[in-house]
Order: sequence, then structure tokens, then C-alpha cells
Amino acid sequence: MTEAIPARDSLRGAPLWVHAFAIGVSAAFTALFLLLYLWYRDDDVWQRWAGEALQTSHAFAEAIRGSIFRQRANTFSNLGYVYVGAYAVAYAWWDARRVTSPHDSYVVRQPAVVGFFGVACIVLGIGSALMHAAMTPWGHKADVYGMFIVMTALIAMQWARRLPAVSRAYGGPVLAAVAAVVSILLIRYPAPFGGYATIMAGLIAITAVNMIYDGIRRNPKQQARWGILAGSSLALAYYIWNLDKARVFSAPESWLQGHALWHLLTAVSLGAAALVYRTETPRTESS
Repeated sequence: MTEAIPARDSLRGAPLWVHAFAIGVSAAFTALFLLLYLWYRDDDVWQRWAGEALQTSHAFAEAIRGSIFRQRANTFSNLGYVYVGAYAVAYAWWDARRVTSPHDSYVVRQPAVVGFFGVACIVLGIGSALMHAAMTPWGHKADVYGMFIVMTALIAMQWARRLPAVSRAYGGPVLAAVAAVVSILLIRYPAPFGGYATIMAGLIAITAVNMIYDGIRRNPKQQARWGILAGSSLALAYYIWNLDKARVFSAPESWLQGHALWHLLTAVSLGAAALVYRTETPRTESS
């Protein structure tokens, strides 16, 4: 007999304050981005602050402007990561405030794990926004750090389920510390691992293999739709990313940019990947 997935593990049933918190955090970041853009829209503040010529060549199709957002679409689109992260934090907070049962997923019973993932998504949104707003070497490192920490957070979420005794004993803070340190070391010493691009490809591959393994093994039981959404969103994002890199997706001055869609689609992929583990249910002897 197969038990139904409890309503508490779906996106339904959350109290209004969960949505209010997530939407409020996202709205606050959106308002901040808008205010900065409107106030410094025609002011090349990064040039002033750096005191030296900034780079003008880049791998993206969007034109560079003399503005606080040197690439406007590619900067604003990072709000997608903030939205996903705010919701992950909100659901983790809700899970921490209520009684759970063995029928709940591991990440529901251990909300610090998904809460850390949510914070990592927000860090990615800020880091990537700085990359496209400033177009400086330190902005690039902030972007890379965000990508590394969100992927290590997702891998930590996947593996914590396999090592429940460890994560119960030490909880989210240790997982967060380990993922943060690993990300810093990968940024500081990328050469032994083939460089940033190779490291990122490796982290994505580890995540994908974990998801495929979990999907095939199906213990705990999972909702396949979230895994399919995560994979298809990432595949479409990569296709558009290549079109943008080849300068064939849109005009440089357009608000519709391929790399901006990459941000939004990968945010969807990250959110769906987290939902794979939030909505799963452990198998019982009667299942």
C-alpha cells in the first residue's frame, strides 16, 4: 500500500506569514535594486570608486552602460535567486516552528539544512548582481563564490539525508560552515581542480548524479515532476546561455537578454531541486 504524501510536505498548507515573509524579503531587495538604478542610472559610480579604467570586454551579449548597473537586465534578473532563497528560508522557519513526524521528509524534520540552502541562494543573487553591476574582478569572485556555495549547499542537503546521525548531532551550522569553507578554498585554489568553469561543471555533475541516483532508487519516495522541472530548466538555461554567448539571442541594448534568462531559469532549477527533497516521503514497512 502506498501512502499519500502529507499535505504539509507540499507547497500547500503553509500559513499566510510564510508567503508574506518570502514576498516581503523579495520585494525589499527589488525596491533596493530599483532605487539604486533610478538614483545612479546615469552615474558610472564604479568608475569613480575604482579610480581606474574598468573592463569593457566580457562574455555576455548585453551592452555595458555608464550606470550603477553596468548591465541592467543581467543585474535585475538575479532577483530570481533572492526569491527562491527567501521562500526556502520561510519554509525552513515554518518547519522549525511545528511538530514533525517520521512521515515528513528529512529536510522538513531538519529545517536548518534547507534554511542554509535558502541563504546560499540569496548570497548567489547578491554576488551575481554585483558581478553584472560592477563588472570588476572582485565582482566576478563574488559571483563565483555565490555559485559555489549554493551548489555545495544543495549537495549538503542531498548527503545529509544519507548521514542523518551526523546532521542530527551537528545540525545546519556545521553544514553551513563546511560548505562555506569548501567554497572559499575552491575560489582561492582553483588551479588543482582545473579552474572555475571545471569546478562548477563538477559541482553540477555531482548534484545531477545524486538526483538521478535518488530518482532511480526512490527511497524515500519522490515526486518526479520536481526533478524533471529542475533538469529541463537547467537544460533550457544552458541552451540560451550558449546563444547569448554567441551574440545571437538578442540585441545588446534589449532588456530581454539570454544571460538574464539564464539567471531566471537556473533559479527555477535550484528551487525545483530543493523541492525534490522537501516533498519526498520516507518509505514505511507497509509501503
